[in-house]
Amino acid sequence: MKIRKENGISLVELMVVISIVAILVGFTSVGRDVIRRGQVMGAAKQLLADLQHARMDAMTQDSRGFGIRFASSKSYAVFQFNDCNNDFNYDAGTCPGGTREEANPVLRTLPGTVILNKSDLKTDISNEVRIFDRFGRSRQETGGVGGITVIVSDSATPGMVHCIKISASRVIEGRWNGGECTM
Repeated sequence: MKIRKENGISLVELMVVISIVAILVGFTSVGRDVIRRGQVMGAAKQLLADLQHARMDAMTQDSRGFGIRFASSKSYAVFQFNDCNNDFNYDAGTCPGGTREEANPVLRTLPGTVILNKSDLKTDISNEVRIFDRFGRSRQETGGVGGITVIVSDSATPGMVHCIKISASRVIEGRWNGGECTM
């Protein structure tokens, strides 16, 4: 009896390969969402930590205060408030050389597709400034007491949204439910 060797693959082998490829594709799409969710959560935690640190420094160090300036929807700067003209207001170009009233700024850039917005998800947060005074109160750049809700989201994946509410007396993190920041 002569055994004939045939080249090629069987239908069963083809089905096994297709099943393995389908499983791998499923893992990569789930993995991408997990990575993005982690980036949003990590950015929200970092922003919260930076805000709480600035507030604590403002209350414990001998200075005019500490603040945060949202440079764009992708970055922000944490700084010591250097009131060059002694008017207790944050001014963009009053220090020597026309610089901002920011000493020792630390610039933070958000990862991947993570962005920051004000409380309606459409309003740009660029150039928004909050200063914490020596009592830990959040003040607007003009010195007025006022809060803001910062939305941390993923521009590529709706639904991954955290929020940080900066009120006159505290800074808290929560989840954005579409209309308000809930704890």
